[in-house]
Amino acid sequence: MIDETAAAATLAARGRLQIHDFTTRETATTLYELLRHHNDWYLSFNEGPDNFETSEAEFGALTIEQKHRFTAAAYRRARSGFQYLFKQYYISKAVASGENTGHPMHSVNNWVTGEHFLGFMRRLTGRSDIRTSDSYASAYGPGHFLTLHDDRHPTHNRIAAWVLSMTPDWKENWGGHLAFYDDHGNVTEAFKPTFNTLNIFLVPQHHAVQFVTPFAGAPRTSYLGWLLG
Repeated sequence: MIDETAAAATLAARGRLQIHDFTTRETATTLYELLRHHNDWYLSFNEGPDNFETSEAEFGALTIEQKHRFTAAAYRRARSGFQYLFKQYYISKAVASGENTGHPMHSVNNWVTGEHFLGFMRRLTGRSDIRTSDSYASAYGPGHFLTLHDDRHPTHNRIAAWVLSMTPDWKENWGGHLAFYDDHGNVTEAFKPTFNTLNIFLVPQHHAVQFVTPFAGAPRTSYLGWLLG
């Protein structure tokens, strides 16, 4: 049972919060199995301000040399600017466009746009102006990352971000932590990928997903979205 009063006080004071065992074990297992067996991932990356997605089939068709050149270019851009490289499935966009109609993962979008979830988030954040939430699934494999940013968007009113971490048996040395930074670039706190844990933080806030090491033994999987005003 979540103590909403205590959770809301922590979020207000610190700007971020973790809630372990967020759903029932049965629900968490079902959500994890959807991620584990998902076959419609897109490799998501950017080149400066431009965002791109390519299907796993398209990326898989590249030669080894082409894949190395692609990854090396992303790493070079990450040296001096905002850069990301990971797999995602934009659930709410797929629902809106009619892609994969009836896909069981689309139930996540129904859940996070329903009054039970949104009402809880309004009480937790103290923001009655939360209108809806979008929804994604993500998978970070070895070599994937998301560099420092603060989640502000030029056209979307993002009030807070939520991440439902669905990664069992993650080892600390595998990287992939959701890290928060102060104005000097110091890590002030970092959330390890774990199973059935809700991470929520107010926007804007400097954070990153740290590089997943080449020896990571499993993907870092989660559901996520932004609470929108």
